[in-house]
Amino acid sequence: MNKTLLTIAVLGLLTLFTSAYYTAPADSRIGYKAPALNLGNSNNDLSPLQQHLGENILLTFWSSDDAQSRLDNMHYDRLSRTGMAAYTRVSVNMDRSENVFNTIVMTDNLNRTAHYGTSVDAHEGIIKSWRLEDGYHSFLLDKHGVIVAIDPDEQMLAKLK
Repeated sequence: MNKTLLTIAVLGLLTLFTSAYYTAPADSRIGYKAPALNLGNSNNDLSPLQQHLGENILLTFWSSDDAQSRLDNMHYDRLSRTGMAAYTRVSVNMDRSENVFNTIVMTDNLNRTAHYGTSVDAHEGIIKSWRLEDGYHSFLLDKHGVIVAIDPDEQMLAKLK
């Protein structure tokens, strides 16, 4: 009887301790913690999302091949420059050429500090983990890294505090 109680107690404690380390799975859908963002080319080990932990983040994926995503990126870039934005802007270019990326940033007069390019090696992983197979999107992440909106409009961004 004592062995049974001891076994049950030990199993209960193990369950308690292992469940304390469980975190919600990452997924690129609303209500889920955002997947990791490994650009594969940064000078340090922190991704742009890790650099801005604790902040609202507007994460935009775009490419010169996808006119709508490029226009959306330009629009979000202009909105973030108003000075009233209650979010940090992270823009990820999915072109496979650094020269194309740099040229577009200059041509479109984009805020260079908010824009990142990806390495060729990281490209497919980003597409898969962020579910971008059918096109590029923008994701609004709350201060806990949870996705609260996909392709948010100006009104939604204006409501952020």
